[in-house]
Amino acid sequence: MMARFRMIFLLTGLGAFSTASAAPAPPAVLAPFIHDGSFNPGDYRFARGAFPGATAQQAADWKAIEAYGKTCMQDAALVQDTELKKLGIIASVPKDRGYQDRLCSQILDVTSAREGFANWEAFRTALSRSIPYFQTYEAGITASVNAIHGAEENTLEEEATARVIPDQAWRGPPGMGTLDNLSGVDADTLRMLKNRTEQSIENVDWDNSHWVRHLLETKGWSAVIKTGPRTAKMIWLMVQHADDDPAFQAKALRQLTPYARAGEFNKPDFALLTDRVMLATTGKQHYGSQLSCQNHHYAPYSLDAGGEDPKTLDRRRAEMGLFSEATYLTYLPPHC
Repeated sequence: MMARFRMIFLLTGLGAFSTASAAPAPPAVLAPFIHDGSFNPGDYRFARGAFPGATAQQAADWKAIEAYGKTCMQDAALVQDTELKKLGIIASVPKDRGYQDRLCSQILDVTSAREGFANWEAFRTALSRSIPYFQTYEAGITASVNAIHGAEENTLEEEATARVIPDQAWRGPPGMGTLDNLSGVDADTLRMLKNRTEQSIENVDWDNSHWVRHLLETKGWSAVIKTGPRTAKMIWLMVQHADDDPAFQAKALRQLTPYARAGEFNKPDFALLTDRVMLATTGKQHYGSQLSCQNHHYAPYSLDAGGEDPKTLDRRRAEMGLFSEATYLTYLPPHC
């Protein structure tokens, strides 16, 4: 269907936002790092088995961690396929993405930290050197969030603001390349710092997606939009970043559609969320808003029929109040 507000859904109803994960329990070696359902890597000693010189037990523990990661991601993809089918969306979610339980997401991020390190000593040194940078930045973000929270109950706008601050603050350094410009930081320390930043993004997105899911399930977009465009923008951003759960994003987009059609919701943001959902469920997008790094330059992911024609793409974008694709790319770093 090639309409002004392009949709990819076969059904129109909005079901409950809840979804379940069938991920297995993490291996026993990780138990000391799990508290209240959340994983904190601490000193990363569980990763010793990933490097040369490990004992047989350490190597076996690491294999168990890798096996867990593979299984929980596969289960996550199956859960997403099921949830999307309930919406009438026939999609095959890649096995490296999809809704996961909190532990699965956290552990997968942390286990990738060992990539690129030659040995255990180099890994541990980089970890130690990254901590002061990470903790200083983390303290600044925490202070900013705490400044929003008052003694009394927050308004919806205040709560959304307190959640968007870490969403944007953690994304800023890696997204704009500022981490690469840190003075006096060696390559290994920078690699570890980037991984720890990615972990923080994952944690923020997890918390925000569950909060906004509950908000939309109980109050809906109507209550959000009545609060004003600033709040609606922040709620949209949290939905946009709930990439581990494309079924939730699809539900939220479907519920938002009538407001966008009525001119009560920002058209450019609606287009961006449409692309996000399309890309996750079909592998294509309509407005060219979702970018990847191709030959060290940003370029759009695959486009649906007709989108490869620059004039057609820019016409679509203009209808939704978006800059031309060429102008859009000028707002990003020249290299990636």
